[in-house]
Amino acid sequence: MVNWALNKLPQFHSMDLRHKVNGDLYQTYIHKSGGIRVGKPTFITRCPGAITYDWNKELTYEKLDVDAITTSVMRADIINAAKMEGRLVSEQQISEQLNPQTDWSSLWPEEHTQIKLVQTERNCWDAVLTEEERNLIGEFLDI
Repeated sequence: MVNWALNKLPQFHSMDLRHKVNGDLYQTYIHKSGGIRVGKPTFITRCPGAITYDWNKELTYEKLDVDAITTSVMRADIINAAKMEGRLVSEQQISEQLNPQTDWSSLWPEEHTQIKLVQTERNCWDAVLTEEERNLIGEFLDI
């Protein structure tokens, strides 16, 4: 990873560098801007068998980039957290945690009305407002 940072890390980019010391996992950042700056190592976890990175199987040294490193660190964090709880995680569970799906419609309060749309003969959509919605818009525009 240090070799990649020295030779391939793009100018003005940063990456996370992880390493183990006596079973403890530490992380620091490397930033390249003219020269190389390295941050102070911070303790991440003490977990038997903790991993530093979890790489995509198709990833090679030549294809490595900052986004792949960041994703690998996040994947390792998910795996390590599961190990701390004494469980294993599947690829699907890792993917779900990396890319959570939010049902936004469930977060919208029921009492709010949704704007209704109707299709016109010109294949355009017009908004249909209730009298109350027209009054609210009228009050807002009069201010």
